[in-house]
Amino acid sequence: MTVRCCLTSTHRPVVRRSLLAICATGMLLCECTAFNPAFVNLFSSNGSAGFATLPNAPGHVVVALANQTEIDERLLAFLAPQMNLTDAQKRALRPRIRMRLRVTYVDGTFQTLEFIDGSRNLVDPAFNSQAFPDLNQNDLNNAVVLCDVAQVEVEPGTNIEVFIPVELIQYQLVETTTVGGGVTSSFQQRGTLPPQFRPLRIDEVDADGNVTLQQNIGVRDVPSPTPNVICGSVVAITVKGTLAVPFLDVVSTGTPSYDMADAATIARIGGRYEFIVTVQ
Repeated sequence: MTVRCCLTSTHRPVVRRSLLAICATGMLLCECTAFNPAFVNLFSSNGSAGFATLPNAPGHVVVALANQTEIDERLLAFLAPQMNLTDAQKRALRPRIRMRLRVTYVDGTFQTLEFIDGSRNLVDPAFNSQAFPDLNQNDLNNAVVLCDVAQVEVEPGTNIEVFIPVELIQYQLVETTTVGGGVTSSFQQRGTLPPQFRPLRIDEVDADGNVTLQQNIGVRDVPSPTPNVICGSVVAITVKGTLAVPFLDVVSTGTPSYDMADAATIARIGGRYEFIVTVQ
């Protein structure tokens, strides 16, 4: 058992264990109405109950991130030959998602957990993954906290992010005047974006709720705060969606790329996602 305090503002213990060891593997995210008593007993002898802010807190709460995302077929077709993956390995790939959650307790104290889940090797082999220290800095996707939880929410002021595993080439449409006075247009490369974590943005809407700019997450698909969490609960944040990047076909490079003047395409870089919060 490993006890971690992850970016925490208090001294509360966070116990990380494999969710598969908590409940049966056939039950999505441990769809339990309460902890198995044998699991609760795992914590009874390590003194962690002494950190409870309520007397005799009767157990624990699991907070978990479930990554049910996939990779766009065109992006996978671009990456797979370079990564030398088998069909089974390609099917197993998952986009790497990073999010920070705040667990607030009834006494007003809180701690921040950083969850990262997805394939650690999902990066263009032309780039050394070690050059991106935040890609694999953490593999925490679940945590066990003490039972006096008032609310679980996305850490205020932070973004949910997805790792873009390829370099994106930036192009600009340039007009050139010929000797005869004619005008020709062509795309010219202006820069590149290396693989990196990219914030997922919520759609922009007008006063009537109509979408004016579609981005990565619909306004109804953001993870909502979960208040009054009962002891023994599993708070599961499930993310679904598809990692995607643009390909500017007009330049015929066959590599991920985009027009720097195309605001709609830029807004959708990273793909489309929805978040579902359940309490079991």
